[in-house]
Amino acid sequence: MRLLFVCAGNIMRSVMAECILRARSDEMLAGAAGALTSESCGIAVEREMPPHPEALRALEKLGIPVCETNASMADSEQMARADLALTMTRQQCYKLASRFLDDAPKCYSLVEVNGAIEMLLEDRGLELDGADWAWEARALGADELAQALQAAAAEIKAIPRDKVRQIPGVDMDVRRLMTDFAPCFYQASGIHDPLNGTPEDMEHCARLIDREVTALVKGLLALAVTAGQ
Repeated sequence: MRLLFVCAGNIMRSVMAECILRARSDEMLAGAAGALTSESCGIAVEREMPPHPEALRALEKLGIPVCETNASMADSEQMARADLALTMTRQQCYKLASRFLDDAPKCYSLVEVNGAIEMLLEDRGLELDGADWAWEARALGADELAQALQAAAAEIKAIPRDKVRQIPGVDMDVRRLMTDFAPCFYQASGIHDPLNGTPEDMEHCARLIDREVTALVKGLLALAVTAGQ
């Protein structure tokens, strides 16, 4: 499965997500880590810009190896080869989906895709922390795991968008959230740009991305090993 992480300039949040996905996949899947791959891009990019130094420092503090990457603009080739395209905020998701209409079903915000996975697991009577999904995934053969992850991506893309749980653990329609709990919705519905913030803001952003990406890997593996249940 190939995941495409998308932010604005592709020098901070999406780069951190790309690197964290690779690291957490290596930790959980060991020799089968190639079953989950990642790349990143942006929707308002100065091409070939290197990652922001503070983003690299924040990754280092998390113990995450840095990816060799420079900023690139989201294009049709990247979108075509991605199984899921995951933005940092809901607004970015709307922009990406409107720019690549044929690939709109694969566009989610990072927080939202974890809500969708939670829904699918609940339909099976399962919880994200209900088993060692990584251990079960490693027990599958490489081909079987790859096919199961493709099936998981298909399940996620098939959920009607008006039925998607936008935030894990919060079973509310997005319009009600925006109306009744606007400050909470802003904080929970996306990972916002730490540019021009303090180094501590960047570190906080990195921790949020790590939390969501780690949950994403666990959730995808849970869907993969329980396919057909």
